[in-house]
Amino acid sequence: MAQPASRPQYRLVFDNRILETDDPETSGRDVLNLGRYRPASDFSLVLYANAGTQVLGLDETIRLDIDTPPVLRAFKGDRLFRATLNEREVVWGDDEISVADLRVIGEISDDQDLYLDSDRDRLVPDDGKVRLRREGVERIRSGEPHDATLHIILNGEQITVDKGRISFSELAKLAFPKLFGRDQVCFTVSFSRGPKRRPEGSLLEGGKIRVVEGMVFNVSATDKS
Repeated sequence: MAQPASRPQYRLVFDNRILETDDPETSGRDVLNLGRYRPASDFSLVLYANAGTQVLGLDETIRLDIDTPPVLRAFKGDRLFRATLNEREVVWGDDEISVADLRVIGEISDDQDLYLDSDRDRLVPDDGKVRLRREGVERIRSGEPHDATLHIILNGEQITVDKGRISFSELAKLAFPKLFGRDQVCFTVSFSRGPKRRPEGSLLEGGKIRVVEGMVFNVSATDKS
């Protein structure tokens, strides 16, 4: 006898966790219960959408897409703060929001800086946070860097590089210009003091990473023969 077809699994990203459900439509209450946030009425739920965020009520529903899981965040209590990011509304359940979160919410590229438009275009550092107020709305925007370069430490020496992303190959070439390109030489790249979402680790061949001021790279070369 033929087995009944299994229902598709839908995914959602909730507080940096991957959750799964077989229901194509889910409510705010369902999401909180799925994430074991109980009672659901003790929490506020924010949905990332259209380069901003919006509140998802307990009884409001969203339709899930197999290929594009929604991103949601939960906050204890019902206090909500508001800001604008590139003129899109951002609703948040804490009185400060990090640049790392703003980059994800606004889909902001690594070669753009963030500025506090409501404070005379003050630059917000990559590892910084924006303080939110109950009264008034902070206005944040992305834009071209005022300073297009920054400093990194490469094999113990400070060098200047362009803001944005740097590749495995660029680092290998900077560290070993005379060895780079030789077939018998392989390189390894490790880093520390990196961006908040990825402060340390290894960079694989073909990979790239966003550089931040003072980031440390160690590149080694090994003879394959």
